[in-house]
Amino acid sequence: MWVAVEEKNADMLADNVYDPFVLVPVMLGMYYKQDVHIEGNISRRLYHNMSHYLMNIFDRFSDRTSPIKFTVKGFDSVEQTGNLIGTGISCGVDSLVTIYDNYINETDPNFRINSLFFVNCGTHGDFEDEATEKRWQNRIMLNRTGAEDLGLPMYLINSNLHAFTHKIGERVIGYLAIYSCVLSLQRYIKRYYTSSNYSYDEISCYTNMSRNYDIDEYCGSFMPHLISTECFELVIDGCQYTRAEKTERISDWEFAQKHLNVCVPCLDGGRNCSNCSKCIWTLIPLEAIGKIESFKDVFDLNTYRRNAFRWKCYFLSNHGKDRMQTSVMDYAKAHGMKLPPKWVAKIVWFMYRVLRKLKLIKFTMG
Repeated sequence: MWVAVEEKNADMLADNVYDPFVLVPVMLGMYYKQDVHIEGNISRRLYHNMSHYLMNIFDRFSDRTSPIKFTVKGFDSVEQTGNLIGTGISCGVDSLVTIYDNYINETDPNFRINSLFFVNCGTHGDFEDEATEKRWQNRIMLNRTGAEDLGLPMYLINSNLHAFTHKIGERVIGYLAIYSCVLSLQRYIKRYYTSSNYSYDEISCYTNMSRNYDIDEYCGSFMPHLISTECFELVIDGCQYTRAEKTERISDWEFAQKHLNVCVPCLDGGRNCSNCSKCIWTLIPLEAIGKIESFKDVFDLNTYRRNAFRWKCYFLSNHGKDRMQTSVMDYAKAHGMKLPPKWVAKIVWFMYRVLRKLKLIKFTMG
């Protein structure tokens, strides 16, 4: 396992501790029923939290994990020489709200973001896939443009941790790789905001639905602070909002109107496809509050309008089952959006699925 930065930032790496190589190996050990020993030193606080709390959280997260023995050669501390307060930049809704709250609206230098980070450890694709490197490089250019517009430096962190996490699944434990990459720069980073996917209310309702599926959704609201060390603080940010509330929060921000990028497939040039689930999660709230036209430069609004009714029926048919779809539709209804009754939505969605299957059968048969 390795973590790398650009040569000009080589002195930022905390190379006297193995802290970046604790979270992923321990989780893998618990999956494969293998004890883990690190033949090197780690931060004493990280070892304490792993032994007392994190391993218990990992065990509760999945039916596949089991308690193991975790040992290290010894302990060491990192001498911090930098004063960075950072967060990741992806130009997604979660990321931009963290930047908006803790940079645009924050004045206290003890808490105000002064740096951005962009990490390659799984979110851009499998380590073995040649397309991953190209996707990573393309997104560097997109996010660097955003960082320049904000007037903040952007640091790159590359790794091969996803060669290991993908054996279990990116959605399952991928966030552990992100935290690990950030830990590698604790010589310079004293405080790092990680953007929450869940609101506080959603945590109590939906957390158990994420067991065995997404470790960030399962415990991202209470786990990150346990990954802190003597000189590095990891802070969860954004739990005070639902996803729709976050979208509203940045809806008048010109930077978001220019740079917002939420798309799963992501078209050439970084433009949102406007017809995937994450695009729709964003566009429905914007339509509900009358701000959708402000985002015409990053979304194809004609594509959205052609497909919006079908998506709304799909979300309504899953109301109460899926956390994000439920949240978005509740928000839209509360803001006066006209929606079909749930029984109508279920019929429409059922008919759409039937027609789609018939088209597939016709295509297969020639």
